[in-house]
Amino acid sequence: MKLKLLFLAIFLCLAAVGGGTALMWNLWFAQTHTPWAEPGAVEKGRLALAAQLADSVKREAEIEKIYWDQPEKLQVLIQAHQQREDKLAGNPAANQIVAHDQQAIDRLQQRIAALEAKREAQAEAEAEAAKQAALEAKQEALAERAAEQGHTAPAHPTTTRPAGTTHP
Repeated sequence: MKLKLLFLAIFLCLAAVGGGTALMWNLWFAQTHTPWAEPGAVEKGRLALAAQLADSVKREAEIEKIYWDQPEKLQVLIQAHQQREDKLAGNPAANQIVAHDQQAIDRLQQRIAALEAKREAQAEAEAEAAKQAALEAKQEALAERAAEQGHTAPAHPTTTRPAGTTHP
């Protein structure tokens, strides 16, 4: 009989411990996983950073549209992204913002390089056009001078070879 009471007491103690554990787990789960639970400080920080990123992306897109063809202004935007990236470098919760800034910097640098290449091509084209215009003006001046002297100038100047040479 003492043995039966001992087993009964142990069983009741285990049941009480198990019930208490289940009750504590349910309370903890209800507080942390319910939709009405107040978010913690870390979660609030993440939400704030996500909202900041969304606002920044929208604002930056508008600014980039305005300054898309101005490399000097794009360089200022790059500096702003770098400053924010430096400011958030130690914050592991801001990895998404830092990644966005790095992508924006890369995109803006590519645009600046494209604009510079376009400007160089335009400058080369203008230089070639000026060179061609100067050559045409020189030919016209030679034609006018020849006409004044009574000679007719050929339409296209040819190079003369020294006598006895057959190769150009």
